[in-house]
Amino acid sequence: MVSIIVPVYKSEQTLERCVESLLGQTYQDIEILLVVDGPPDGSGILAETLAKKDDRIRVINQSNQGVSKARNKGLSEAKGDYIRFVDSDDYVLPGELSRMVECLERDKSDMVIAGFHHLYFGKTITKLPHMEGVLETKNDFSDMQRLYQDGFLNMPWNKLFCRERIVSGFPVDLSLGEDLVFNQNYIAGTSRISVMQICACEYLQDDRGTTLSSKKRDDRIEMALLLHRKSTQFFQGLYGKQNLRFLDEKVITTFLDEMELLGFADGSGREKKENLKTYMEACRQFMQKQGCMHLRPALPDYRIILYFVRKNSLTMTMLMIRLRTIVVRLVRLFSVR
Repeated sequence: MVSIIVPVYKSEQTLERCVESLLGQTYQDIEILLVVDGPPDGSGILAETLAKKDDRIRVINQSNQGVSKARNKGLSEAKGDYIRFVDSDDYVLPGELSRMVECLERDKSDMVIAGFHHLYFGKTITKLPHMEGVLETKNDFSDMQRLYQDGFLNMPWNKLFCRERIVSGFPVDLSLGEDLVFNQNYIAGTSRISVMQICACEYLQDDRGTTLSSKKRDDRIEMALLLHRKSTQFFQGLYGKQNLRFLDEKVITTFLDEMELLGFADGSGREKKENLKTYMEACRQFMQKQGCMHLRPALPDYRIILYFVRKNSLTMTMLMIRLRTIVVRLVRLFSVR
């Protein structure tokens, strides 16, 4: 049996579609655990209504404690041999659960990683892993590196897990990156991983957004550095001494992401400059510490912005960010039309 864990919070508009996509799977030996995380809307009532229609649905209630505790609560209640995580605003594509179970059992592997459709600003972006087949966890460093770089280790909802191999839940003390830490902790205990070039689900993302609050800014910097340390431990634990410069690039890319998002943030110009100065300083300090001052990101816009970050030119960095914001907004405007 597959236990499908769905955290429920502010999902009144999407939960029914999500659950219907699960009940409509060709693989029928499932239980759906709707973990109601104290929502302020009618999501909890809707979950109870859906549970009355099919005895494979169970509702688990808890006070609002966040998505990690909701998933951990689901894990503690799960009865299935396999675990699938699904977000309440996403939906699972027809037949994909059967294919993932068949693949895991055929390959005698410990986990399945698949692709997904990313629905972003009205566009559907198909994201597939670079390979199809079996990855030997402790031997295939280059494939594991590629999965990390392409973002396929970041989320739990494109994967199928064996319940008996889950030794630790989602960390509840992280505000960002808890999914990556959970996945890396799980993968560290595996021998074989099946990778499928299929789309397992539709992942909906309306907006990336950002905030100018200093607490949120400092959290993101702290979390990026923490995830760098944990990812370094993960790769070194599996593969020993290897060139892990790609982990340094991930941190720099995270800081550049946040800098670019400031172009879309609400708030005064002074607030944006203060946030930008903080990210620029964190970026330079990290590069100096890691000895990667000449790191060259893959994206041209990142390379241009990083050039001015290295030069400590606040004015030019802000100008490049504003220009990029204008370009992105124009592209979105015409793509929608």
